[in-house]
Amino acid sequence: MTRGRLLLTLVAGVPTASLAAVVITGRPKGLLVAGLLAAATGATLVFRAWTGPGPRSGRGAPLLLVALLLVSIVQFHVWGGRIAGDGVSYYVYVRSLMKDADLDFTNEYTHYEMIDRADLKVPTRTGLRRSIFSVGPGLAWIPFFAAGEAVARTERALGLDVDLSGYGPEHVNAVALGSLLYGFGAVLLIHDLLRRHFPHDTALLGALLAWWATFLQWYMVHQPTMSHAASAAAAALVVWLWDRQRARPTASAALALGLAAGFAMCLRWQNALLLLLPASDALMAMRRGGREAREGCRRAALVGLAALLGAFPQMAAWKAIYGEWLLRYPPHGADFLRLDHPYVLQTLFSTRHGLLSWTPVFWAGYLGYFWLLRRRAPLAWPLLPPLLAMTYVNMCSGDWWAGGSFSNRRFDSLLPLLALGVAGSLEWARRTLARHPQLAVGAALVPAVAWNLGLIMQVARRDVAPDRAAFPRLVGGAARAVADLAGSPPTWPASWLFAWQQHLSPRQYDGAVGRYLFYRQNNLGGRIDVGGGDGALLAEGWSQRRETGGGPCRAATGPARILVPLDVPEDLALSLAATSVDGPRDVRLRLNGHEAGTLRVDRAGTAGSLRLPAAFWHRELNDLVLVPDSGSVCVEAFVLVRSGAPEAPRGFQAR
Repeated sequence: MTRGRLLLTLVAGVPTASLAAVVITGRPKGLLVAGLLAAATGATLVFRAWTGPGPRSGRGAPLLLVALLLVSIVQFHVWGGRIAGDGVSYYVYVRSLMKDADLDFTNEYTHYEMIDRADLKVPTRTGLRRSIFSVGPGLAWIPFFAAGEAVARTERALGLDVDLSGYGPEHVNAVALGSLLYGFGAVLLIHDLLRRHFPHDTALLGALLAWWATFLQWYMVHQPTMSHAASAAAAALVVWLWDRQRARPTASAALALGLAAGFAMCLRWQNALLLLLPASDALMAMRRGGREAREGCRRAALVGLAALLGAFPQMAAWKAIYGEWLLRYPPHGADFLRLDHPYVLQTLFSTRHGLLSWTPVFWAGYLGYFWLLRRRAPLAWPLLPPLLAMTYVNMCSGDWWAGGSFSNRRFDSLLPLLALGVAGSLEWARRTLARHPQLAVGAALVPAVAWNLGLIMQVARRDVAPDRAAFPRLVGGAARAVADLAGSPPTWPASWLFAWQQHLSPRQYDGAVGRYLFYRQNNLGGRIDVGGGDGALLAEGWSQRRETGGGPCRAATGPARILVPLDVPEDLALSLAATSVDGPRDVRLRLNGHEAGTLRVDRAGTAGSLRLPAAFWHRELNDLVLVPDSGSVCVEAFVLVRSGAPEAPRGFQAR
């Protein structure tokens, strides 16, 4: 390093530190603008000094990435979030470690008004409060928490009233800024990884898509106290180190890879599957035999030992909280991960945070591996086991929709692997268009044709006036027309499979798939409101919604079918909230082809219930058909309860 470069780097660090101080203190937005300009100038000078010879596009890439980082900082400072949801449960680790030097979360849970939750109010056998979250994010945030402490104490020395408890804005802002920088570190590592295997422009575009076209930006800016930005950075570091050491397999490289993989496991436990990368190298070395086999086994042992050392903080945290170094089951519960119970189409295509329906760029990430296997097989084959294994594990998670996720956040560990697939798809597209340039022209015409057909359909159906219509209404109408005809495009082809299996329109896929009667959060509570908001679960045989004295209902004049979503088959009791204005009549019910029994309906409501054994049910969507013996029955709701005393339908009196 020359003296001039070192001096210039130090000078540029001053505006960068000033910008960080503005963000940490949450000072007025005008100071942010000045800090951004100073940081941008300093970054430009540093990159010009450090950039060596090479293609022009390669030299400009770091500057573009830093410019976009500054844009993210503006978004973070002005509109971004800080601490909410699960982020609180991650933040308590760093606050407790730094302020109390322990893992007793009693005071933290009390501060955040969580102490009375049923799962937290009772101490574990060690006397501490439980946590189902990992310790790694708290450890990764320690330097930033310390920076927030330093800024807060400086403000206190200047006479300002500052919260030094660890709950104040300086500490939280600093930790959140740390996540943003970890996410940016993931982008830099992904970019450098792609540069080793692809042209500069492909590498840059692949890195930008991994950043701005996925959930990464959300967890860098809007929910930064979650684990996902740091986990993406750790996973990118593991893949980056693995790819780098393949050319120079030394003992030190194996130790670094193992330590990185172990600490990545402390951030998110599923990152353990990244160890399949060095495992594949060891298997290949053993196949070659001789000295290579011995060296491969030695390196694999070093990786394993270093991984245990890197994962030790999580084991120590479990020992402190639960009294065990290794947990027999996930802290979420023994049934949280069911490897024999995958939710394949839901995880990928559901509108409830389905990976491909929310983040279509990952189509290119997965499909790109077909190209990589043909053109870069030595790179692609070792990546396939962790890619497929982690995808499958995420499909088997208890709440496959990942709670209040943006897209499906649990795939953060696959960002570097999917970025390689995206780059492979970009390379395939470039070569294909070079041979067939007319495809680009055809692709450009598709939006114009789709727009015109959508407009024709809206005017023909009189959804819009033929003389004029506002642009937002036209766009929304075109989208509805496409969804009515062929289902929501992000759910293809899963919505088509649903339509074929259920004999319904593919547009109903969005509201029907991913819902459950009882399973985990946001379930239906055992009640399907036929007259209310559960129209996506209605099949054929129902009238339009109407109002009666008991509430909104729909009439069934013949066989009327609904879809009943279950996680697993179980014994249930069914009752109806329904009336018959024409006098008492019987209704038969069929469940998945089984005759379930008969209920009596009159003007006062429905009496009794039917017990439906688990043998009649199956996983996911079940067919329940109501058949009146004559006339019509107006149904408000189907009410199902688990085995035990059945409940009377809400709003109706049982006779």
